[in-house]
Amino acid sequence: MEDNNQSHLKELIISAKNGDKSAFEEVYNTYYTPLFRYILSRIRNKQEAEDLTQTVFLKIWNSLSKWKSNHTSPISFFFKVAHNTLIDHCRKKSTQEIVSDETVNIFTENKPWEDKEKYFRETKEIIEKITQKLSEEQQEIITLIYTNDLTYEEIAKITNKKEDSIRQIHSRAIKKLRDLYKKENI
Repeated sequence: MEDNNQSHLKELIISAKNGDKSAFEEVYNTYYTPLFRYILSRIRNKQEAEDLTQTVFLKIWNSLSKWKSNHTSPISFFFKVAHNTLIDHCRKKSTQEIVSDETVNIFTENKPWEDKEKYFRETKEIIEKITQKLSEEQQEIITLIYTNDLTYEEIAKITNKKEDSIRQIHSRAIKKLRDLYKKENI
């Protein structure tokens, strides 16, 4: 995210923290879709994802008084709440990963094909299947990077891990996906 967007978002959060509901409404309208996509990518059920996204925003609203602008970026704060909500949800129900188009692009770039859509669809199905063979941690990192376009720094704050650890998990996940993909594609 750009610094300008972060500054504006911080101003909105501070206003919302001081009781400005229209400021929180703007935050909601701006960040509903990225949080919804993140949750949907993890649980694969649209209705549940909508419900959980609402829960995330309720939790954000209820915890605004605890948010400190100098400690946590708003985006990291939002995704941390979403991450924790998903953990709670996953304890109650088994989940599956959905693979983003960006993840499929890693495997389809520089490939010649006659029917691009068919090849892309088939590749996506294979990647969805093999992604389930990754650890939950690897699946989450892949989702946060490719579906939500978050930085290593933001993901580190969400997951309470160091940036180097996130890079390493990401690298190992991509390597494992490539290896599994080659086996599936033979």
